[in-house]
Amino acid sequence: LGSSAALVTSLVGALLHYYHRPTPEDVTLETQIHNLAQICHCHAQGKIGSGFDVSSACYGPHLYRRFPKCLLPDLLSQLDHEEQ
Repeated sequence: LGSSAALVTSLVGALLHYYHRPTPEDVTLETQIHNLAQICHCHAQGKIGSGFDVSSACYGPHLYRRFPKCLLPDLLSQLDHEEQ
């Protein structure tokens, strides 16, 4: 987790809690914090990264497993076939 992501996320969270306004029923405050922090972090860094650091700051640890590369050709072939 990057310190800049932690700082931005905590600042956005603090501001949203302080200036709390009712949210639409389908969007939680946690989701609003994540989305705004993601935008702010990208703007501050001048680029779009993976977003894992901001997401981890909002939601906690993540488990990421990469699937075997050998699965891609068959899967992509099946998807291409279904489109035709």
